[in-house]
Amino acid sequence: MRKIFLTGIQTFFLDIVMWVIFHLSIGYWSSRIPVNLFNPESLLFKTRKWEKNGLVYEKVFKIRSWKDHFPSGAAFYQDAYEIQHIDEFSIENVRTWILESCRSEFCHILMIFPGFLFFLWNTIEVGWLMVGYALLNNIVPIIMQRYNRPRVKKLLQYMERSKKYGQPLNQRSDQLPQPT
Repeated sequence: MRKIFLTGIQTFFLDIVMWVIFHLSIGYWSSRIPVNLFNPESLLFKTRKWEKNGLVYEKVFKIRSWKDHFPSGAAFYQDAYEIQHIDEFSIENVRTWILESCRSEFCHILMIFPGFLFFLWNTIEVGWLMVGYALLNNIVPIIMQRYNRPRVKKLLQYMERSKKYGQPLNQRSDQLPQPT
């Protein structure tokens, strides 16, 4: 499948340059897709029964122990949405977060596919390493979105119910499910 033959060092640097280009360009173009085009209830983003509203990610991946230490890629893009910068838990902000989590998941799914292009200038073994890198590098953010989205949707339902029935929303941070 290899079509381009370079020296080992040339291939090494081409791999690095191409990953930077793929990551930054896919991230940039994904951040430009209007967020209202994403539907959290669509087949791609909907929480599956087997996910048990995110609990499977706590049990299998111990996500609670490491999720706060994972950097946000949004910092690389001007005007990109970052959950850490929400200044208030309004219904509108929480709805926006849910849509942005779909955009983030979509972006990371797209970032897996360029891994297969590396077969064009790498050996089969290195090509599979690049696919493995793409999967490992993007599965963590995908898992984080799939873990958080059902929790944040639950928060949104709680907020909407409180507003509907005129009950004050308890703003104590230790009692609200916190998105990350």
